[in-house]
Amino acid sequence: MNKYLKIALWSIVFALSGWFYFESVEPYFTNDLQPRKIAIKPWLVTHFVGAFCTLFLGPLQFWPNFRKRYLPLHRTLGKIYIVGSIIGASTVFYLLFNGYTLSGGIPSLFVLAILWLFMTIAAYVCIQKKDIINHKNFMIRSYVFGLAFIFIRVLNRLDEYGYNLFPFIEDGLMRYTLYEWMCWIYPLVIMEMIMVWMPSLRAKKSAYEKT
Repeated sequence: MNKYLKIALWSIVFALSGWFYFESVEPYFTNDLQPRKIAIKPWLVTHFVGAFCTLFLGPLQFWPNFRKRYLPLHRTLGKIYIVGSIIGASTVFYLLFNGYTLSGGIPSLFVLAILWLFMTIAAYVCIQKKDIINHKNFMIRSYVFGLAFIFIRVLNRLDEYGYNLFPFIEDGLMRYTLYEWMCWIYPLVIMEMIMVWMPSLRAKKSAYEKT
């Protein structure tokens, strides 16, 4: 991928992460919270602290120059990322069954939390075994699951502004439930295609050419 295109894409991801994250946490500083959120405020705050590590440390972990120049810092931030992601994923289970209003989205977010937790722990296990390639791939997957926080807000905001992606679905709750699945399944499929499926096709072609 072109260097400048990478910079542009990462800039967009980082900007959206900052915008939606701080928009979401602002009510916790202004005490402008709904009653149901006040009741579970400690859990929500813990979740947001964990999500912060995923959203804002993730890009640094994938920056090659930073990783090469500041390897000890990369390792330290990686540990913080892993702990934060585990916290962010683990708290989802409590939040889903304590006041989450979109009941149709619970199955999606439950699976998302399990996979986010698994990918993060798998990344840690791989680096302990010095398996750099699989560590990197699992970290990418973990970060993609963390970005579901951003994707779902983009989809919801587009819907609120009248840019309905599925005009044939008239029921608003059904659309929002669909968005809960789209926010992590679509990005995951795209990443798997880039990381696994396409390289597998190229590898088979190369092996065939050698015979």
